[in-house]
Amino acid sequence: MITCRMSLLSWIIFLAVVLFCRSAETNDVLPSVQRTPVVTGQGYFPVALRLVDGRIAVVMCGGAPHIGIKGRLDMVFSDDEGKTWSTPTVVNDSPVDDRNPALGQAPNGDLVVAFWRTATYDDRGRYDESLDKLIQLLVTRSADGGKSWSKPTEVDVSDIGAGNSYGKILAMPDRSMLMAVYGESIRPAGSPVPAHKTWANSYLYRSTDQGRTWTRYASIGLNGFNETGLARLPDGTLLAALRSSKGELWLSRSRDHGKNWSKPTRLASGHPADICVLGDGRPLLVTGYRLKPYGVRGVSGDLKGTFDWQDHFVLVNDAVNTDCGYPSSVVLKDR
Repeated sequence: MITCRMSLLSWIIFLAVVLFCRSAETNDVLPSVQRTPVVTGQGYFPVALRLVDGRIAVVMCGGAPHIGIKGRLDMVFSDDEGKTWSTPTVVNDSPVDDRNPALGQAPNGDLVVAFWRTATYDDRGRYDESLDKLIQLLVTRSADGGKSWSKPTEVDVSDIGAGNSYGKILAMPDRSMLMAVYGESIRPAGSPVPAHKTWANSYLYRSTDQGRTWTRYASIGLNGFNETGLARLPDGTLLAALRSSKGELWLSRSRDHGKNWSKPTRLASGHPADICVLGDGRPLLVTGYRLKPYGVRGVSGDLKGTFDWQDHFVLVNDAVNTDCGYPSSVVLKDR
């Protein structure tokens, strides 16, 4: 089973439980979907993660719609495989806009949330990225399973002008952590952030101290890529699903623990994406789909991390417009 979460303009986050019935002879995938309401009035940009203690945690944006100065970060938990969910608790809420989270669990068990903070709103509360106001990439952590959170600390992204986190943060076998960050082109530290931001470069950031501090480690896709989902296959291969500036989904791979990445190749229309690894080692990719009918699509790959989009299936096809998607997935326990 897979837990797939998506943020929709209906202001409701749904939990979609997808059962994959696979034929041993034909390898056909026959998905059926159940929806469970999790929260109302919030839930943008959710990131779901299976925790070491068995719970499923989801961090999300609340307090404002897609854009809004009152944006904050909340978290919910499920200890029954997504049947029921806790009341949202606040991860971070500053006087300005906190959004776009990434979520991981450090090797020592701490929960780690990275997020984007921006004060680029005018006096009437309208978003205006040309304003010379605060923009930060921050990290907060919880040592008590999400009950309390540390004061956020800033990640130095001055060499890419500004940075924005996305998706699941990977915990690696060497006890490091890897996080996808997108931003401007690499430039000398301290250079001014351009008034018109392109956010067109996907980078990998690495932490070797349980997610406390981060440094730019590698480039995944440059000149036209941003929100990037990461996953690690059983053979150690890292997969990256990149959103292109043209509204397409591209894939890249690393076979040296994230230091070097293959040239991205196009998979399909749609964005952004998330990848989880099934029990048999195959990757499952879910992605927002912004062609009619709008919603979320999925496709499973082979053990080498190769996908055939012709085999994709529909998870959701009733989103009301193109501002949809942002699915996140975890593998449910066998029943």
